[in-house]
Amino acid sequence: KGEHDKAIEYHEKSLKIRLSQLGSDHPDVAYSYNHLGGVYDKKGEHDKAVEYHEKSLKIWLNKLGSDHPDVACSYNNLGLVYGKKGKYDKAIEYCNKSLEIRLNTLGPDHPD
Repeated sequence: KGEHDKAIEYHEKSLKIRLSQLGSDHPDVAYSYNHLGGVYDKKGEHDKAVEYHEKSLKIWLNKLGSDHPDVACSYNNLGLVYGKKGKYDKAIEYCNKSLEIRLNTLGPDHPD
């Protein structure tokens, strides 16, 4: 658990730098939010994980469009977290969105 807290500390430092240098809607800021969401998920803080994954999704949708692999990544992460929260309908919805984007952009033979 201590390692998760250390990871959060470093990701928050990275986020602060990215926000100050790139602005709040830059795709690299979305990566910081995505990483923070992943750590909070591993830590078992699923509401916080959803919050960060939704922030990354919002930026990626705005900057990259709805049919981009990074958007698929956010949908997948949200689906996994909602599954852990027992919200299976939402989990399936997000995972299906992720799958559809990946099939459209990467094709059926891609390892993702």
